Amino acid sequence: MKSLLLCLFQGRFRPKSCVEYGQQGAYKDGVYKIYDNSGNTFPAYCDLRSEPGIAWTLVMSWSRENRGISSFKRAPFQINAAENENSSKWDRYRLSLERMRSLQAHSTHWRATCSYPTHGIDFRDYLRGNFKDFNIIDFLGSGTCKRVEYINIRGYNGTNLTAPFWQLINTFTLHIDSRYTKCEFNAASTGAVSSEDNFGYYGSFNTNFRCTQGTQSTTQWWFGALV
Repeated sequence: MKSLLLCLFQGRFRPKSCVEYGQQGAYKDGVYKIYDNSGNTFPAYCDLRSEPGIAWTLVMSWSRENRGISSFKRAPFQINAAENENSSKWDRYRLSLERMRSLQAHSTHWRATCSYPTHGIDFRDYLRGNFKDFNIIDFLGSGTCKRVEYINIRGYNGTNLTAPFWQLINTFTLHIDSRYTKCEFNAASTGAVSSEDNFGYYGSFNTNFRCTQGTQSTTQWWFGALV
């Protein structure tokens, strides 16, 4: 932490993601100042503790109650659809495309979590992948099998396998349908409801999935890398 304070004092520290805070010894979760590619600053929530050795920057979070807002229902990552991007609101928050691109340039991985402010990270209803295998910002597709590092939906999990993803312009934000059976991850027989959407869109949802358990349950997407 001493080196971080020294860099801040000398004005040399211009972090492009939460990863750089972790590399300087920061360890407390919370809102930090981040620089985008244009040199402008914005506040971003950093998770520096939940997964040892990796730091995560929040890029989007919304509640089930707000699932009908276009930014969380029909706008893919590659569309600029910012919501409260300077306030880190858990129930209605999405960074601009410019800020997402800037964070992506300094990240190797992405993840999705459910009701992080309530549950933290215990790897239930959790999804993680890397940009090399699956660039979620530029992906467009319907029922496309894409490789993930880890996935858990309603307690059913899998490691290093393909899962079905949807994301289409003006149609779907990125999500999984756990009733889909044509990829390696198949949770259809483990309590899925008809056309169950997970980690986004939520045209059909399951109250046994933490992201959609109640109206105030939330979904988060994060970008991160090793520190």
